Amino acid sequence: MNDLPIHDIHLPAAISGWPPAIGWWLLPVVACLVALIIYKLVQLKKQYSAPPAYKKMALREMQLLEEKFKHDEVNIEYLREVSALLRRIALSYLPRGTVASLTGTQWINQLNKLSGEEVFTPALGSLLMSAPYQKNISFNKNELLSSCRQWVKQLPEQPVKEETI
Repeated sequence: MNDLPIHDIHLPAAISGWPPAIGWWLLPVVACLVALIIYKLVQLKKQYSAPPAYKKMALREMQLLEEKFKHDEVNIEYLREVSALLRRIALSYLPRGTVASLTGTQWINQLNKLSGEEVFTPALGSLLMSAPYQKNISFNKNELLSSCRQWVKQLPEQPVKEETI
């Protein structure tokens, strides 16, 4: 019955894995380019992003104070409001228990520590500490305002966590 001569099936030659097709060469190049583009876009976004909203609000409040007291040469009420604004801003960054109890030199040191450098000089510090409680005082309103603006601009991006204090 099985007298017919049957030959084995001839299989084609195995497909070589090397060299890969052109698509496999382009895939890592395209992936690296996409990663580089994403990295550069993130860097540009960080560089040109607007300041956080709380900084804008603080700067806007300072602008309003400046406009409100623009015509007054020296005003104790202006100094009181600036001091209160600084405390409100600090309360938005630090825990209430840390900021609310600070007075005097400790308060000025905490303001400077929060900004990362000494923005409020000893003269400005003593002005903020004692002047709101005096009747007659002279001070440079522009110097105080520019120091406050510089302080706001140097604040950290995020509120300070309690364990880093």
